[in-house]
Amino acid sequence: MKKEDAVIIKKMVKYCDDVDALMVRFDKNFEQYKKDISFQYSCNMCIIQIGELVNRLSDEIKEANQGIPWSAIRGMRNFHAHDYENVDLEIVWNTLIEDIPALKEKLENLLRK
Repeated sequence: MKKEDAVIIKKMVKYCDDVDALMVRFDKNFEQYKKDISFQYSCNMCIIQIGELVNRLSDEIKEANQGIPWSAIRGMRNFHAHDYENVDLEIVWNTLIEDIPALKEKLENLLRK
């Protein structure tokens, strides 16, 4: 793995950790997420940053790891950045609860290779 890719992946893992810390802080409570705009914005900024970092990864790392949904991650970022008023909070919540932890595990596995 290129050194640049490893640095980017570590940053992505850090944003996954940030999401996890927010989930712990707010007891993984969807009702709280719906009511607390700061909670929403904090989590959503992590999603945006993760998607932005995908763009900086080399084509080689993305092609070698097609089990990671790179284009979907980037698409979620674009949706948050360009069409935020139409974001479905339940879809985002599922991303935060299910997809971010799974992504973190896959990214950490890449770093161990």
